[in-house]
Amino acid sequence: MKSTVFTYSVTAIAGSLLASAIVASVTSSAQAQNAEHLQSLLTNRTCQRCVLTEIDAKGADLRESFLDVADLRKSTLSGAILAFSTMYYADFRGADLSNSDLRNTFFIHSDLIQANLSGTNARNSRWKYADLTDANLQNANLIDIELVHAKLNRADLSNASLRNASLYGADLTGANLKGADLYRADLTNAIVTNVDLSQANLCRATMPDGKISMQGCGMK
Repeated sequence: MKSTVFTYSVTAIAGSLLASAIVASVTSSAQAQNAEHLQSLLTNRTCQRCVLTEIDAKGADLRESFLDVADLRKSTLSGAILAFSTMYYADFRGADLSNSDLRNTFFIHSDLIQANLSGTNARNSRWKYADLTDANLQNANLIDIELVHAKLNRADLSNASLRNASLYGADLTGANLKGADLYRADLTNAIVTNVDLSQANLCRATMPDGKISMQGCGMK
């Protein structure tokens, strides 16, 4: 009986050690791949279909980068320069892009759920069909941006500048637009369920029903 128990214990321990070794090997391999992809991005400013999860690239100059289908979940890119970059179908869930330079970027069909984009400058960008659910866009410069059919459910857009922005067909359900500047913005067919627009500047904005708002024009 003791022999059987001893054999079982040894086998179990051996199996556990083997599993740990496999996990360590996979983790090490993933980290090495991550480092390789990061180096490629920093050197060549291109890393399509690569894995860059949880990287720290604060303040990096990555302008004109190609990051199509890249995985950048929970990455730290605060203060980074990504102007004129293309990021089709990229995954930035939970990433920190606060105070970054995102002017003239293409985030088409990209995933930015719970991303921190507070204070970012994304002027004249194209973020069509992007998913910005629960994203933080406080004080962001979103002038002339295209957010056509974007998901902005519960997004924090307080004090953001959306002047001349195109929000055609966007879903703004539960979004915070307190203090937001939507001067001449296009909200045609946008979903604004549970959205308080009373404290937003809607001067000459096209509302979901196609009517032109004059709310806030008296302040001009």
